[in-house]
Amino acid sequence: MTVNQRIIELLDEQKIIYRSLEHAPTKTCADAANIRGTTLEQGAKALVCIADKKPVMIVLPCSQKLDTKTFKLAFKVKDLRFATPEEVTQITGLVIGSIPPFGSLFELPTYLNTALGKNTQIAFNAGDVSRSVIMNFADFVSLEHPQVFE
Repeated sequence: MTVNQRIIELLDEQKIIYRSLEHAPTKTCADAANIRGTTLEQGAKALVCIADKKPVMIVLPCSQKLDTKTFKLAFKVKDLRFATPEEVTQITGLVIGSIPPFGSLFELPTYLNTALGKNTQIAFNAGDVSRSVIMNFADFVSLEHPQVFE
């Protein structure tokens, strides 16, 4: 079963209202937002990082860059870096740009920047650069139970 199928199955099992989109492949958050008809602020960018030698997922709006100092302070992390493209594929089985914000699918702890919660709905690539999901932010939080930071 593909990651996209696992996401759809999870949403259906939990009776979550969502929209699933199939579209031309996208390379950037801006491309994805444009094709979905959403804003950059609604885009949930899922970053696979290595925090103190352990893989983690950090989710933030596509309109923002990760403030590594804030994250490290919030979670008492000494060493934080982005996973290499090879590490991302090894950890998730996916390529950069297709990672959904559900770290739980990959047995990764998920950390969420509270700025994404300014949106009623979020949008993200769902395991494929040509498939997206749009869903309510509150439903995402209730399914994923991420640790939050500002």
